[in-house]
Parts: sequence; C-alpha cells; structure tokens
Amino acid sequence: MRIEIVKIRKFSFVEEGLRSHEGIAEGRMIPALVLDVEENQDIIDLFKVHESIVAGDVVMNWVQDFFSRKELIFKMTFSRPMKIEFGIRFLIEEDFPLIDGIIQSKGLYLRPGKKGEKISQVETDTILVEVPDMKMKVIWNEMLTKTLTKKYKSKGYTKTESKDIAKKHIESMREVWKIRRIKN
Repeated sequence: MRIEIVKIRKFSFVEEGLRSHEGIAEGRMIPALVLDVEENQDIIDLFKVHESIVAGDVVMNWVQDFFSRKELIFKMTFSRPMKIEFGIRFLIEEDFPLIDGIIQSKGLYLRPGKKGEKISQVETDTILVEVPDMKMKVIWNEMLTKTLTKKYKSKGYTKTESKDIAKKHIESMREVWKIRRIKN
C-alpha cells in the first residue's frame, strides 16, 4: 500500500452483503457491494459489458489518500473489456469488517445501483473481482489492530486491555471468512 494524492473518481458503496457459491473461491463467503456510481455511464457500461466476457483485465491496489488518512481507497484500473479507472472509498473506522473481508476472502462482488437495492435482488451487472494479496495483509493487520485498539481505548479500557480485546475481535470477525458453502 502506498500513500498518494488520489486523483481518481472515488465512489461510495450504498449497500453491502456477503455472497457464496460452491464453485467459486472454494465456497467461501465474499463481500458484495452495490456502488452508487451516480450518472457515470462509462462505469455502468463496464458492468454491462463485463457480463458478456469470461474475464477482464484489471490492476488494483489499496491506497491511502494523502489528505484523508481516515479513508482507504480500493483503486481499480481496467484495461479490458474497457479502459477505465475508479476507486471505492472505505472509511477505516466504520468499514473495517468489509476491508478485512475483501483481504481475507481475496475477492469482491460489485454491481452498480442505488441505496435500498440489495445485492441479492439482481444477478445481472454483477462482477467478481479477484483481489490478490498485493502485500496488504501485513499492513492491514497493523492498521486494523491500531484502529480497534483505539476504539476500545476510547471506551475506557487500558492500552493492554484494548490490544487484547482488539486481537479477540479480529479472531472472531475472521471466523466468517472460514465458512464454506458445500454441495448438497
């Protein structure tokens, strides 16, 4: 991960969920997001075109905006089926379970939409992005531990207690990513 001045279009997600399919990612749960891409027709077209191809080409990385250290941006640069670049904005203190889920499951389902549209409502225009490690696990583990330790410290726990509770919180949270859907 690197810190940079982020000059790309950044979008927020308006709905979130989890999906699993027995034939994908060994049946593991994968985070799924509905992106509010507003009237950005090029991004809407990317999702539509992506449905008719087996796979696209995308380079991705996690970046932290130089001006906003509280945000983590998942930046994607597609070269096929269309050339397009955008990022998904995550607020570290609020969205840490999703960030962790993407890193742990090594994947992310995306689709464009509006607030109130659930991931499960529409199968069309949904793409699965495989997310390689990108040397992010070690950096993220440190960021996550600091974030949760700070959270528990603000609730009145000592630094030692906060670190211990943060560690248990992380272990508990990651149990979800071990669940697998198996064939009936």
